[in-house]
Order: sequence, then structure tokens, then C-alpha cells
Amino acid sequence: MKKELKTKLTQERIIEAALIEFAQKGYKAFGINELCKNHKISKGILYHNFSGKTELYLACVRESFQKAVSIIRGESGDIPSLVEYMERRNRFSKDFPHHSHVFFEAWLTAPAEIADEVAQEKAVFEDLNRQVSEKLLADSTLKDHISQEQALNYLTFIQQLFRSYYLAASGSQGTSSLASQYENDLQKVLHLMIYGILKDEK
Repeated sequence: MKKELKTKLTQERIIEAALIEFAQKGYKAFGINELCKNHKISKGILYHNFSGKTELYLACVRESFQKAVSIIRGESGDIPSLVEYMERRNRFSKDFPHHSHVFFEAWLTAPAEIADEVAQEKAVFEDLNRQVSEKLLADSTLKDHISQEQALNYLTFIQQLFRSYYLAASGSQGTSSLASQYENDLQKVLHLMIYGILKDEK
């Protein structure tokens, strides 16, 4: 086996184990010693591939966001409709719970010391959200007094407000326990806010 392939497989194994640990414990409670003990990974091998907890977390965040974007875009890579978007987000949450929990924690409560690095991954997902909103508005009829730009700003504001609500709620609960609830409530809120901006049609 070539050295490059062996290194890649080793890093994938470490990331897979780290996803489980970060999903269960979150960034703050995560420990290298527990990871190595629980998944039979030597500390020497881990530190040969990753400098420590922060680099390992960022690798998990990157993979989680990339997987989310990949699933939501689908095989065609096209921007999905809102219905497709929500169905695929739910599929990501259910089929990849560890990725979903890491995604959710990074999305809401990225540690301050690595907030800039996490923001780079979040920016790609936020751009996808914006494109989904733009597609929705382009395919819909707005109320007469609402411009497309106003509607887009409205959708963005509601999503940020919704995120802030769950950020406050995560203070009393672990972010992992909120992940599924977040996805379910987001779908309801999206439907409610859209009915508030689209023109009624018989």
C-alpha cells in the first residue's frame, strides 16, 4: 500500500472516531485520551496526523459541512427547491447523526478561538441557503408591495432570528439534544414565514 493512501485511510479512521466523540460530548468536553482509548487509536499515530484537538475538530467540521452541502445539492449539483432542500436536510440529519451534531454545534456555538476558521465552512452553507431562497422567490409571486430584495432580506432575517433562539436554548441543553428538534422546527418556521410573503392564489 502506498504511503499516501495509508496516510489517507489512517486520517479517515481518526476523523470517523472523532466525529462520534465530538457528536456525543461537544468540543469543550472532548478529550484526546478518551478518543484514543475508546477507539483503540495510539496517541502517537493521532499526533502524527493531527496537531491536536483543534485541528481534528476543524477536520470534522469541514467534513460535516461538505457532506451536508453534497446531500442537499443532490447528484445533479443543482440548487434544490425549498421542498427538496428540507427533505435533504432531514435526510442528512437522520442518515448521518454524528455529522449532523458536529454541524449543528459549529453552526450555533463555534468556539471563539476557532470562530474564523469555522466561519469559512459556514459561508459555503450560508451561500447555498441564499441560493435556495433566491430560487424560491424567482419561482413565486410576491405580494405587490414587496420587492424580491426585501423578501430575500426577510427570509435571511427570520433564519438568523431562528438560529439565535436556538443558540439561547442551547444554554440549558446540550446542542446534540437540540439537533433533531431544530430541524423539525425549522421546517415549520420556513412554511409559516413563506406564507407571509407570497401572494394568495386561488
